[in-house]
Amino acid sequence: MNKKLAELKFGTSGLRDTVDNMTDMECFVNTGGFITYLKTLREFKKGDKIAIAGDRRHSTYRIKRAVASAILDMGGIVDDQGQIPSPALAYYAMQNNIASIMVTGSHIPADRNGIKFTKRKGEVLKSDEHGILENVRKERTKVYSITQEDSFFNKKGAFKAKFKLRFNKLLRAECYTGKACKLYIDRYKDAFGNKFFPEGTRIFLYQHSAVGRDIAKDIFENLGAKVFTPRIKINNGLLRSNEFVPVDTESVSDKTLGIFRKILVDNSLDIGITLDGDSDRPLLVYRVYEGGKPRRSVKYITGDILGLLAVLGLQNLNIKVDAVCVPVSANDSIIRVCKDKGIELTQTKIGSPFVIAAMNDSITGHAHSPQNSGWRGEWNVVSWESNGGFLTGTDLAIGDKILKALPTRDAILPLLSVIHLAIKSGGVSELMKTIPSRFTYADRKKEFPAETGRAIMSFLTPRDSNDREESEIIKGRIEEVFIKRDGFGKPENINYTDGVRILFDNSEIAHLRPSGNAPEFRVYAIADSEKRTKEIVRLGIEKIIPELAQKSNAVTKISVRAKQ
Repeated sequence: MNKKLAELKFGTSGLRDTVDNMTDMECFVNTGGFITYLKTLREFKKGDKIAIAGDRRHSTYRIKRAVASAILDMGGIVDDQGQIPSPALAYYAMQNNIASIMVTGSHIPADRNGIKFTKRKGEVLKSDEHGILENVRKERTKVYSITQEDSFFNKKGAFKAKFKLRFNKLLRAECYTGKACKLYIDRYKDAFGNKFFPEGTRIFLYQHSAVGRDIAKDIFENLGAKVFTPRIKINNGLLRSNEFVPVDTESVSDKTLGIFRKILVDNSLDIGITLDGDSDRPLLVYRVYEGGKPRRSVKYITGDILGLLAVLGLQNLNIKVDAVCVPVSANDSIIRVCKDKGIELTQTKIGSPFVIAAMNDSITGHAHSPQNSGWRGEWNVVSWESNGGFLTGTDLAIGDKILKALPTRDAILPLLSVIHLAIKSGGVSELMKTIPSRFTYADRKKEFPAETGRAIMSFLTPRDSNDREESEIIKGRIEEVFIKRDGFGKPENINYTDGVRILFDNSEIAHLRPSGNAPEFRVYAIADSEKRTKEIVRLGIEKIIPELAQKSNAVTKISVRAKQ
């Protein structure tokens, strides 16, 4: 076999790469490695089902075929649920005690894609990565050892024609009407009922190419809302598109906001929503009101604040929330509100595997405490990421109904909870006044070498956290780049949970972190105004990161010479 093909790298819960690099053979190898790992956990044996689904990218069908072929090759049964959201597939698999594999690149452009693996009980965690990678390596060796004549693949890593036809038969029609779809819709319909939203509730749903665009509409309408989904063009783009539209709910573009502004203003609507490509991340946009009157401007709620409001919405529904787990990059108003509400808060590294691990620790710790010896639902734990994906670690009681746990990113619950609370509060603008006025913003410096990112982290991280002299040196390095002339105060506290998070004495926060799975360097900011957060991020990307790159490189060279 040709061994010069690109090898996919494992990131958070799975794989992502260009469509060209995600060859049939690489997708087959990585899926086979994951299934072999499941065998070591006794979560898969010959004859077991594995559920699969995908988003609406043109490349997804081909990659799903490679995934399905690996399941068949391992002696499994392919349970294809078509085109459905990632949380719908995960929920279906968890309820049926089987593993699942979602083909999606989330919000990234159409020339890229990905594969997300889920075990029987939920997402792949960091503790699983080594075992998966080891089994992928073994599977790759096995596949490479097969002669070209006997292989499924040609020299470019694509299926030979006869195998394409065979494996096509493993896949269902690309639809959303299967068992997983119904189970997901019923999760909300059964828990909240058809009169959850007051009569007259109207919501705009920007459908674009989101895989959950029809499911989201069904859920909201089943709960009593009227969902507005016009099929028109705005700025030469269809509001419902057959071409993939990379809508990012974490870094919302002016184009996306422009679509919401036009539809909300022209149709006298107050709330608009959308989902990302695989529909596990939400976006809520609202019409701005001043003095009780609507303006022509709109704003969106960042994912970390949406999660906080979702908790308040759940409490308003008499749903008890005892503990919250969020990444350290989240808005610090969460800390204040959780303290006021008596909610236990855990801050983690960035990424769903870390918040899920923290949820599991919280649940386990309280399940075995003496006061909870008969524990069942007495300690409710939820979490969310700064991109808005909301996770429920425990079943939640809603009166005499139960909303079953879904410990993976979900877009629907936070939207339902926040919109319901906003209606009761007199609108989203009024609701936003009830929480501390703190703003977050984030962006990334692209095409940034990973080794330079690591050098910057080393430059700003003390080798011994108890060494006061070294800590003062680090603070001095920070003051050299975060200068007073640019509006920064003195560094008051530095958090190394994930990257370098700096709290200044003027209450502003700058958080620097290299990406774990892409050549990018991320900058997060928290301040008392939206304008200032954007200014901090701009300074970080355009000025501070380049300066730190130079300084850290110089220190590295001196260190190397000293060792020589």
